Amino acid sequence: IINSSNSFQDFKDFVEVIKNNIINNYSDNELLKKYGFENILIIASLVEKEAKNNDDKSLISSVIFNRLNNNMKLQIDATVISAITQGMYKFDRDLNYNDLKFKNILNTYIIDGIPPEMISYVGKKTIEIILENNKSNFLFYFYNIIEKKHIFSKNYKEHKKKLYEYRKEIK
Repeated sequence: IINSSNSFQDFKDFVEVIKNNIINNYSDNELLKKYGFENILIIASLVEKEAKNNDDKSLISSVIFNRLNNNMKLQIDATVISAITQGMYKFDRDLNYNDLKFKNILNTYIIDGIPPEMISYVGKKTIEIILENNKSNFLFYFYNIIEKKHIFSKNYKEHKKKLYEYRKEIK
């Protein structure tokens, strides 16, 4: 157990043990083999920032892998927020269209594939959920503040329809 009386080296050693345990426990995992541990951590950071609970984490990670497999941009709002704030302050407004065009290596609306670095810390549970490699047919999602859950869609037409209905509700 790590606490405030431990040194930074103690913390680094603790994290290294966790990393090695995950790599050893999931040595045959197809995602770990395909993407490598560092990219799995980056993906886990995206999921950590986007998801509201473990079920969300499972479905959102499936969307990310589906998009990667289809050579689609990830288009994750949390990467835009991270790019804009650089982790220095809380983003306290809705994203707008110009934000989505913000030029930065983290912005998955403009870059292809996985960002080059993590956008947040990740929990061990999030990594484990991702490595479970949940399958879905979903390619899109948005958060419905009325229902307090993410809404998932299999294609863009379905996504636009659900988003249109949602936007009518919140007006």
